[in-house]
Amino acid sequence: MKNRRILVKRSNCLIFFFQDGKFHYKNYLSGREFEASPVLVPILAQLDRWRTIRDIERLLPGYTGASIRSSLRRLIAHTAVVIKGSSASKREEELSAWRIWGVEARFFHYATKNIHAAPLTIDEASFNRALKRRQPPPPSVKTFPTRRQIDLPDPSPHLRGQLPEVLLKRRTHRHFGAGKVSLDQLSILLRLTWGFTNYIQWPGLGRLPVKTSPSGGARHSLEVYLWCSRISGLDRGIYHYRPDRHTLELMKKGKFAHRMDQLCGHQDWVQDCSVLFVMTTILARVMWRYRFSRAYRVILLEAGHFCQTFCLVATWLGLAPFCTAALDDEMIDDDLGLSAGEAVLYAAGVGMPP
Repeated sequence: MKNRRILVKRSNCLIFFFQDGKFHYKNYLSGREFEASPVLVPILAQLDRWRTIRDIERLLPGYTGASIRSSLRRLIAHTAVVIKGSSASKREEELSAWRIWGVEARFFHYATKNIHAAPLTIDEASFNRALKRRQPPPPSVKTFPTRRQIDLPDPSPHLRGQLPEVLLKRRTHRHFGAGKVSLDQLSILLRLTWGFTNYIQWPGLGRLPVKTSPSGGARHSLEVYLWCSRISGLDRGIYHYRPDRHTLELMKKGKFAHRMDQLCGHQDWVQDCSVLFVMTTILARVMWRYRFSRAYRVILLEAGHFCQTFCLVATWLGLAPFCTAALDDEMIDDDLGLSAGEAVLYAAGVGMPP
């Protein structure tokens, strides 16, 4: 901190809390969390705006210049304080896209943005046995044994036809055959999951698109990007789906099979699928109508609606679908060049049955 004229400020992304009787802070954008020494709190309190080192020394006459500069170095290293013009301060400026929903929505989104667990190095059975040794799993059914129980009619005679059969057949796949998904199958998947299927007249807004899954306020904030690896009649690469024209927009050409498993938390089976779909949300579409943070829940629920529709359509087409939330959001952001106003939500994929 030799230059006493550089401008520094408290990070806008700090959350303070007590844990095990000790005072902690977490920067939810950087993911850094530290136990906070009480001596740092007065310094942070003064850094609510851009200030020079000289300004801070004048505001804290009870501290020596050397101790203030030493504390600032630690705070900058721990991302509690940012330097004006630095990459950290520029990242924070981009978060203005979240300002309408306050701290709670962006804290949850960024604090849970990336997976922080290493890939499994043991088989699934051994992993689950280890979990059970640590603690038995909770019961899978909730009951009220003291309440009256009413038996329902057997639905089996009515579970015939395409819809019940598809619902009962749907499974999450982790193994795929060597064949390619056809371009026709991909087209059907996109149209019936994310495509515009109709239009409605909305009071005061006019003509709005309809999809096969519901969207709060008909805002339809979801976008979908494809990492195509094995689609007959389509070059390998990354694409964006444009629902109004039912077209694919080529973003990057190339082989991305290994990249796909990296994007999905190093789940190596993902690279064997034919195509990976990543759903994002354009926040402004929802914020325009709903200016409260609970609307973020609606976006997450909406992604679930669309993913289930995807899995059912894929099953109906005789394909092998899967979905995963084990994503490296930042890696996906880099691949797609996303801004803070477009957030990664969920992924699904499909291949040929084994």
